[in-house]
Amino acid sequence: MTTEILLTNDDGIDAVGIRALADALSTEYDVTVVAPESNQSGVGGARSWWETTVEYTETDRGYAVEGTPADCVAVADVALGLDPDVVVSGCNHGPNIGAHILGQSGTVGAAMEASFLGTPAIAVSLYDRGNLPVPPTLDAGDFAVAGEVVADLLDRIDEGILPFGADVLNVNVPAADDEAAVDPTYRLTEPARGFDVIEFHPGEEGPENESVPEDENVPEGWEFGERRGEMGMELRDRFWREFLRGDVADDPGSDRRAAVEGEVSISPLSSSRAVAGDRAGDLVEPARGAETGAD
Repeated sequence: MTTEILLTNDDGIDAVGIRALADALSTEYDVTVVAPESNQSGVGGARSWWETTVEYTETDRGYAVEGTPADCVAVADVALGLDPDVVVSGCNHGPNIGAHILGQSGTVGAAMEASFLGTPAIAVSLYDRGNLPVPPTLDAGDFAVAGEVVADLLDRIDEGILPFGADVLNVNVPAADDEAAVDPTYRLTEPARGFDVIEFHPGEEGPENESVPEDENVPEGWEFGERRGEMGMELRDRFWREFLRGDVADDPGSDRRAAVEGEVSISPLSSSRAVAGDRAGDLVEPARGAETGAD
């Protein structure tokens, strides 16, 4: 039975999302917060090494760590001696969807660190279909569905084993004011694989540099023709262009498709990333043949 939870995130210990989850989960579980002292979004699974001293301070909100989300999990394990049943990372302010995003996400990075250390983990992020990609300032009520979904998934853990054969669950949840959140559909998904980078040179015009029409569902300030620099070039992610427009060609079962349709996306992940399967341990012959040696 799950009783003790380590709660962390990448938005920082003062973020609304982690406070909302702490309040929601504390009604049923023993929750300890160990989170970054400041915003660490986008650091992935980076962790401090030998040349860095990781400082942490106990506060009335939990333990504030001057480091990355992965550092927080390591500090909890080694310095604080915590032995949680599960690590929950989130709730992130904005979605973490797509295979290429997983390695960039500090939210997912913390969950992966927990898995490496032998603890099952759930990474949870919030999206708002009316305010993509990152919603404006939120209050705790916006994360109500996230709290309910995490509690539901915690109930599914059996003797320390996550459901769906996962080492880590990457979960994306609609904001509470989404009409689909009244009775949310849970969808088992895989991270979307579609990815393309657009080369953009400030000052150039062309189809890829034009602003999105006003009737497109794209927040102000995210027009694709916007110019943010005078020199050099920018690399823009076409994946987000499609997602912002809600124009997603993914097959049913992708996390991006589930988010566009207002569903709760649950992606079971393996921390090993291995695909050798039953062939692990097989010898592999050199493609160009063995060396014959000296004459």
